[in-house]
Amino acid sequence: MSEQPVFQILVVDIQESFQPHISQYQHIVDTAHKLLSAAELLLIPAVVFEQYPKGLGHTDSSLLQFNLDRYEKTTFSAVGSSSPNPAINMDPNVTKVVIGLESHVCVYQTVRDLLTLAQPVIVIADAVGSRNTQHKQWAIEQLRYQGAVIMSLETLLFDIMKDAKHPQFKAVSKLIR
Repeated sequence: MSEQPVFQILVVDIQESFQPHISQYQHIVDTAHKLLSAAELLLIPAVVFEQYPKGLGHTDSSLLQFNLDRYEKTTFSAVGSSSPNPAINMDPNVTKVVIGLESHVCVYQTVRDLLTLAQPVIVIADAVGSRNTQHKQWAIEQLRYQGAVIMSLETLLFDIMKDAKHPQFKAVSKLIR
């Protein structure tokens, strides 16, 4: 039996100033909240990135309860430009789970850069969004083509737990029902 994979969650630019512009913003925030709640139960580390918070504001206040390390960025990719951001665990045995805004810009460039660096990546389709829903779909299609795994939140969580006998099964199930 193979060893269970290790994960790191990357929350990319879920900033309140985007709310009036992003289709299904509240659903994305709610899904992010469920993922981060499950991550606490499953002991999965997470990190938050903020695109130019001086001008665009900070992470949605409903996600701040998780007290995660936050990193400011001006590059669209959370990976960075000259060398990978030290907040990202670059161990190829650690699967990066990416959520955030906007699918076709910062999420796309983050995932593309991780894939270029031979990092395994899962994009949670119900926790990413764009102003234009077609842009989201095109980004997801392109990222799948480039090698990212596309999943729903529920698929990811049940895949991590593997069995209804998992010690956190009931608690995690309550989050997504």
